[in-house]
Amino acid sequence: MACYTFQVTDPDALPWATWEVPLKELVSTYLRAIAPSAYCNPCLASAVREPLEPVHQTAEGLSEPGQFARKLGRCKLCRSTKRVVTRVDRSRL
Repeated sequence: MACYTFQVTDPDALPWATWEVPLKELVSTYLRAIAPSAYCNPCLASAVREPLEPVHQTAEGLSEPGQFARKLGRCKLCRSTKRVVTRVDRSRL
């Protein structure tokens, strides 16, 4: 399992904490934070600052029932209509 370095900075832009998190956790946490927005794979990779192919594979694997959905839709960043991933709003189920 690949882990990616995540760095948190203080308001003066000086790093004060660094740790490694699995890419799946990084992507799913980000999607939860931006919900209900949907992102295409290239924009999601750019947003989490990781390479496209691992983010694509991770996003494809987030199809856990009731949590994330892949569908045809409009990307929040590039505004293109294509396959996007988003967090499922459980209140609408």
